[in-house]
Amino acid sequence: MTVQLGAKPLADFSQPIEMMQDCHRRIEHFLGVLIKVTAQYGTRELTEEARQALAASLNYFANFAPRHTEDEEQSLFPRMRASQCAEVREVMAELDRLERDHRQGEVHHARVDQLVRQWLASGSIEARQREYLQQALDALASMYAAHIQQEEDHVFALASQQLAPGELRDMGEEMKRRRSPHGLRRGGVGEASDPLPIVARDKGGPPCQSSM
Repeated sequence: MTVQLGAKPLADFSQPIEMMQDCHRRIEHFLGVLIKVTAQYGTRELTEEARQALAASLNYFANFAPRHTEDEEQSLFPRMRASQCAEVREVMAELDRLERDHRQGEVHHARVDQLVRQWLASGSIEARQREYLQQALDALASMYAAHIQQEEDHVFALASQQLAPGELRDMGEEMKRRRSPHGLRRGGVGEASDPLPIVARDKGGPPCQSSM
């Protein structure tokens, strides 16, 4: 089975760090969908395509993105904190900051989820609610931009160099278990390794698809 996000084949569980990077691309994509649909349809009636894009993005952040946070906080960060490597120990403060980002993001995502579900239910969004939604999306975009850059430029790069092959293999197995049928929360738009295809895309945005 070949699964792609855009034109680049997605990593599998034997490449846990690369798989986390692929998760970042999904986060960027689905957040971009929410921002784009809000900009295009915030003052007019939603089309069916726009409704599907909003629903798919909410589903991703509610049901699949949390596993990425678990991958980092339960599999990656503890191994880095246990490392005796001086270079790894220098990024300990960054790990604490990244975890605070996760908690902040959860608050913003809860607000976005509430507002967009109300929008989908009513078919329109009032000006004040639209303003609240835009503020939450702006906060997420700003947070993720810095957060992802910090992880990919520093934390992930160092982890790839310093963690032992056995540690990376164990991480991959833990990530696989989180994505097993028992570990899934609710059905919906999947990740590369999920049994469900990624189907959400918006016109002009990067393709996000799975071909089996």
